[in-house]
Amino acid sequence: MQIKQTNAAIYASLILILTFELSFSQSILANLAVFMGCVIFLIGQRKSRLLFWLFFLPLLPAIGTFWSIYLHGTSSQQAWLLFSRTYAFAGLGLAFAVGVDFEELLLLLEQKGLAPNFVYGILVVVHALPEVKREINDLKEASLLRGKTFHFWSPMLYVKTLLVAVSWRDKYIEAMSAHGYEEGATRSRKEHFVSAKVSLGLAILIIIFTNLFIFLT
Repeated sequence: MQIKQTNAAIYASLILILTFELSFSQSILANLAVFMGCVIFLIGQRKSRLLFWLFFLPLLPAIGTFWSIYLHGTSSQQAWLLFSRTYAFAGLGLAFAVGVDFEELLLLLEQKGLAPNFVYGILVVVHALPEVKREINDLKEASLLRGKTFHFWSPMLYVKTLLVAVSWRDKYIEAMSAHGYEEGATRSRKEHFVSAKVSLGLAILIIIFTNLFIFLT
């Protein structure tokens, strides 16, 4: 059995803890610190092109929240708090999407006792997404041959895609059985996942400093 280090559980736990703490904190500085930490993380992961979306996508929700609280709330500080919190949550969400290997996280949770049927069911859905996208494109092209246009908001496009995906069920069950999966049976593992100690120590430091920002401000 091969031992493989992973940061998936550490990153996911860190993001969950920070999200929970920021939800109840009243510190604008803590929100800004977490947001800047997410920016640095994305740069370190060589995902600088995502910074535009990080600054742009939360802008309208942040402005809407700020304006609503500013007009009908008790103070402008509360408005700035929610404005900065919106950006902090957006940064944490993007950091999760970039930094967490979802498949490794699921396999690690299965290793820790999560139901295998649940884990492998989700993995089937995740691995089927490229096929679903391809099916959507095929349906769009087929509709053009009949003189119809399916836009991304067309309900019929998703209904037909869903019906096709349901028809794949038996094929996926057959494929999983062919790869040796049996419901309720004990499975051997090719890889044993362990959390990286360096990342664990770094995550603890981040939580400590975030709490210092919260309590000192």
